[in-house]
Amino acid sequence: MGILVLVGEIPPRNRDLPDNLRALGDSITQLPTGEETLRHLKEDRADLVIVGNPTDVSPRSFLQTVRRRLPGIEGVLLLDSPKGSAPQRDDYLDLSGLPDQEIIDAIHGLLSRTESPRTGANLIGVSEAMEQIRQTIRQVAPTTMTVLITGDSGTGKEVVAQLLHEQSKRSKSAFIAVNCAALPEGVLESELFGHEKGAFTGATARRQGRFELAHKGTLFLDEIGDMPVQTQAKLLRVLEEKRFLRVGGVRDVTADVRLIAATNSDLEAGVEGGSFRKDLYYRLNVINIHLPPLHEKREDIPELVEWFVDKISREHSLPPVRFSQEALGYLSEYHWPGNVRQLRNLIEKIVILQRGGEVGISRVSSLLGERFSRSKNLPIPAPMGQQAERELIYQTLLAIRQELNDLRQAITGSGTQMAGGIDPRPPPPTEYHADAELVEIPEEEAGDSMRTAADFEKEGIRQALSEADGNRKQAARILGIGERTLYRKLKRYNLN
Repeated sequence: MGILVLVGEIPPRNRDLPDNLRALGDSITQLPTGEETLRHLKEDRADLVIVGNPTDVSPRSFLQTVRRRLPGIEGVLLLDSPKGSAPQRDDYLDLSGLPDQEIIDAIHGLLSRTESPRTGANLIGVSEAMEQIRQTIRQVAPTTMTVLITGDSGTGKEVVAQLLHEQSKRSKSAFIAVNCAALPEGVLESELFGHEKGAFTGATARRQGRFELAHKGTLFLDEIGDMPVQTQAKLLRVLEEKRFLRVGGVRDVTADVRLIAATNSDLEAGVEGGSFRKDLYYRLNVINIHLPPLHEKREDIPELVEWFVDKISREHSLPPVRFSQEALGYLSEYHWPGNVRQLRNLIEKIVILQRGGEVGISRVSSLLGERFSRSKNLPIPAPMGQQAERELIYQTLLAIRQELNDLRQAITGSGTQMAGGIDPRPPPPTEYHADAELVEIPEEEAGDSMRTAADFEKEGIRQALSEADGNRKQAARILGIGERTLYRKLKRYNLN
């Protein structure tokens, strides 16, 4: 897996190249000009630059500039001019005129030779579970044991794999990752073991697989539970004999590779159901590291938030934000279906959109898209302060308002179904306002549940007026309704 920058337009014959590289796990940033690329390369890490036809500079002179100014970054030239070969120059590799597969092979060959151990992998958290995982990594990393990492999506399985590699004796060799779920069966087998020229239609040259590229290093197979059974048999042979055949090959190829696998599925259930080989499961599961979901280690969330704020603000050269105690309480009680990856994405949105200052609970809840009355795990802030109570009442009021409108639409759209047919009585009167669709149901026609909704509404209005020091215009803005609507509600609830 490489971090690549693609500059300018690429030839029409290679228009699918970026998608093909992404499918293999490479991260690609596409930029139109050489100037933007140089600025990007000074601020962000990249393993390789692929240069097509930038709008502001000669491709060849630009690659020479990159190599001169940033000697650690490899360069690839990709122009719409037939070459038929891939000559290596001192300053870049010219792959013009080659088909996608040969370009990909050459790029991954470069990455396998030049890729340094990944930095920045870190396990953040103070929970007992995280400390136990860190201890297991310290014990297992120096060995050659196969490791199986389990856990839900977004819990950080690749981070653990990177740490196992970086703390091993193989850290100076390549770390190569393959997502087994992202590749079809035929493509996955060729990607892992390589193929011989003529092995299938389009195989115009011999291709090294990821096992060969990871020789003396570490190969990380993510989502291994999605690997086809036929490929599992070949993988088992590699683990046991360190030998394999390329697709279409007749001679064994040897590779000394430390294998780390990961899955978010139940491999034992796969063994029982016949979708995963029993012998391979036991061969992989020599050491198991399980990553718990984020909601099972909530004490780690404040430290994760702080770490992500610092990291992301530096990456984007933006001022850091700070979270209020109520907002941190909200984050600590949220159920996090996307785990640490979801938390990171949320922090990145906030850092980029807010650009400094304090982050309140309303900002967090709006970006998460949560509705209090319908969430699986009601995110009540802890500790509950006065501001948090106001926010909770306000958010509950919004949720009730939406549910009442949903009910109103259902009634007016289909009629009220009764035992004797459609109820001929007109529905309860509804008041609509241009800036807020609030359902009004007379208290004499409302049941106990509706009077409870009215109580919430009255309390929300009281809190908004208190926060606005009695200013009705400001209170209406806080509640998200019009000033005239607020005036009518003040009269109705006798809150004047």
